[in-house]
Amino acid sequence: MIASVPSDLPPSLSASAHTCANNLREMYNVVNSNTEALIESSQIDTVVFDKTGTLTADTQSLTSIIYPPDKQHSKDFSSLSQIVLAGSHSLIGMADDEGKTSLIGDPLDLACLQSTKWQYNSHEKSAVSNDDSVKLWQIRTFPFDPTTKMSSAIVLVKGEDGAYQLFVVVKGSPSKVSDLVDNEDGEEKQQSWYDSKVKRLGKKGFRTISLGALDVSRTSLTELLFPSGLPKNESKKTLDTSIHKARRLARSEVVRNDIEMEHSTLLNRKEMMFAGFACFNAPMRVSSSRVVNDLKDSEIDVIMLTGDEPYASLAMASKADITKGKQTCLLKTDNSRLVWKIDSKARHFSLKTAKRVQRQVESGESVLVVTGNAINSLLSAKVKPSKATQYVKQYVLPQTKVVASASPNDKSLFVHWLKNSCNRQTLMCGDGVNDIKAMQQASVSVAMLGGFGQEVVEEDTEDIRRKERLKRRLNSSNGMTSSPSSLDQAGIGDSVEASIARIRDGINKGICRLENENNGLPQHTTVFDIGIDSIKVEIQRFRDMRKGGTAAAKILAQEDRLRQSMESKSNTENELHEISDEIQAGESCLASSFTLLRPCISGVESILRTGISSAACCIAIYRTVALNCILTSYNLATLYKNGLRYGKIMWQIELWSSVYTDNASFTALSSPRPKLVAGARPSKSPFHPAEVVSTVLQAIIHIVTLTCAVNTGKHLESKYPTIPPHKGFSIKWSNDDKSPSVGGLLTTLVGSSSNTSLHSDTDSVPKSFFKRTPFQPNYIANNVFIMSIFQAAVTTMVNHSGKPFSIGFVESRQLCLSVCSIFLLCIVCISGRMPKLNSFIELAPYPTKASKVALLRLLLLNVSLSYFAEYFSMFFFR
Repeated sequence: MIASVPSDLPPSLSASAHTCANNLREMYNVVNSNTEALIESSQIDTVVFDKTGTLTADTQSLTSIIYPPDKQHSKDFSSLSQIVLAGSHSLIGMADDEGKTSLIGDPLDLACLQSTKWQYNSHEKSAVSNDDSVKLWQIRTFPFDPTTKMSSAIVLVKGEDGAYQLFVVVKGSPSKVSDLVDNEDGEEKQQSWYDSKVKRLGKKGFRTISLGALDVSRTSLTELLFPSGLPKNESKKTLDTSIHKARRLARSEVVRNDIEMEHSTLLNRKEMMFAGFACFNAPMRVSSSRVVNDLKDSEIDVIMLTGDEPYASLAMASKADITKGKQTCLLKTDNSRLVWKIDSKARHFSLKTAKRVQRQVESGESVLVVTGNAINSLLSAKVKPSKATQYVKQYVLPQTKVVASASPNDKSLFVHWLKNSCNRQTLMCGDGVNDIKAMQQASVSVAMLGGFGQEVVEEDTEDIRRKERLKRRLNSSNGMTSSPSSLDQAGIGDSVEASIARIRDGINKGICRLENENNGLPQHTTVFDIGIDSIKVEIQRFRDMRKGGTAAAKILAQEDRLRQSMESKSNTENELHEISDEIQAGESCLASSFTLLRPCISGVESILRTGISSAACCIAIYRTVALNCILTSYNLATLYKNGLRYGKIMWQIELWSSVYTDNASFTALSSPRPKLVAGARPSKSPFHPAEVVSTVLQAIIHIVTLTCAVNTGKHLESKYPTIPPHKGFSIKWSNDDKSPSVGGLLTTLVGSSSNTSLHSDTDSVPKSFFKRTPFQPNYIANNVFIMSIFQAAVTTMVNHSGKPFSIGFVESRQLCLSVCSIFLLCIVCISGRMPKLNSFIELAPYPTKASKVALLRLLLLNVSLSYFAEYFSMFFFR
């Protein structure tokens, strides 16, 4: 039995996962760097999404700036907000091959700078207003910190009057900036307006950023950076020298807490001036709500995990269909104490309130939103343990739909708690560096690329592609072929027609350039050279697409823009190149098992569907190999026991049938279902009770039916012998004085199937000592051969999981043809309708109709009982 185990079993299991990963790459544009994660994704029951750049587009636009009521018409106040937006960023300039410089960095910083229309010089780190009246230089910048939720900078500003001032500017979360803002005059009234405005803007779906600024021209900070005083009417060289020295001192002497800490001694304990709310709009991706609904329909819990304010996060979660409750139950911290806020009404954190919240959330009346600080307080045991905290952790917190205002540590803590304390298989999908910690704690991590530009697509293109793939699959399963589409003819896609169209287009463009005098081509270039170059470009495209990464994402984005231009009948070829060059891998790609190459979270659903089919494929391989090993061992033992063997053609046919059916089954098993099915998950292990019971029962059924077939063959052999009786080795003494010849002895030693003796008559037909006895067709070999190939086909058919994990048996045209052709071969061989075929295979013709019917009944009984064993074990043990 050990000898019957195929030596390539481990590589075949690895190959199944790699095949599924390759399908995931080619069909759904998802790159998998860890095949173990693909198998693990089959058991996912909770999906956690980041908001900005994941559910929403990665580009943001500043729509408006909201000023306090008493400052709305102040020109100086407006100029102050412009200084904050233009100075508080950490953008850097990158030059391309043509020498053009583009700014890269945080999309929020880029949107802030673009809204001011100031011209930024990345080399000087300076910005000039649109009318050249105001100029600033960045002395020291601190990029956005996910922990403090702020970014800040020290800037030197030259005003319209030519005077120089030193400012500290900050922008960040309203709750964090509020601690730095001066609220002494009418503190309660100012704070009430501040909080209500943040809440109102959040409910509208805006991402609200608070702006703050402080004139530090007469503080210790100025004395530190400019010992000789602020610049005055100085030459450019002297000014550059002064700024260079200030930057050097700032890098060595100033840290973030010196300007972001409340009552800083370096700022002479001054408080900042509030400079307004910057309202950003990040549009929801068209496919987000569809994917979320598909996940929820398949009984997968969906949670939003973000660093934005609670009400803005809740508004976007509602747009994505993550939440649907009418009321909001917010759990947050107030002065390090946990408090409930139910529909804007504060409630004490008590066991009674927690039970009320649980009832409302379970009934669907309310949506549970938890802040990052509350998560940290509950899960890090920062609050005093009580019945209320234990009840919330055990019954209320698992029903959370939105976690807002969360730092990277809060995200990591929450995902770790979901995975370990709640025993949930979690998938984390994010795009930024602040998601890395949470992605490392998740069971499966998915990263998105950034830089796709402004997404104005009003149609769910991923859903259209999914329907096109399903249509092509149905056509191929029905044996139908479709003519090349307009997209294929335009060179869009990975089909053969699209590749030919791209090569043809490259040749046509090369010929046009060749006809021009100033074409930039090397001398002596011919049309043949142009054709070779076009083929090389197509080969390079194929390699980039297979490898994945930013190169593949750029190709896909370019094809998307071209598809949109075809639909809108507009030519955007020049714009495509500029947009696609911005696509780049984010930091989250370094910590993820999967990378989505398209700006769409539908890849998450594709990962789950492919993971389910991959796991089901591995389980099916284990079961099929186990059964085939048992049956092969029994078949060989049966033939050996009866002193029989197969004919040459029998071995070839059995090998062909096995390879044919296994390949068809493997192809179908590695193809995922077009949509997730609720509650459909394969077994976690081949040693699951349902798998073991089914395998054992099928093995027993196959062995019993094969034994019956062998006994039937023996009975036919005894009644209708096809092999002459074998007397074995014997020595007969002759009556005469002639001694036995050496040839007769050798003939006896080889075990001839005919009567052998040492008479000298056998010398007339000498046989080689090393030559096997010729194969004689017999009923036992007949039955073993027919039952063997039939049971192999039945094993493949019964253990093909199919629906709801992958392509079903009836849906796979190749699998149906392979199994049915083997069944038909067995029936034809038994019936004897084609004597030439039986003679070619070396089968003995069955003597009576009763013997044929008996064998056919065994075949029918075998397949029926095998299916019964499968459904019995799945019904009672899964």
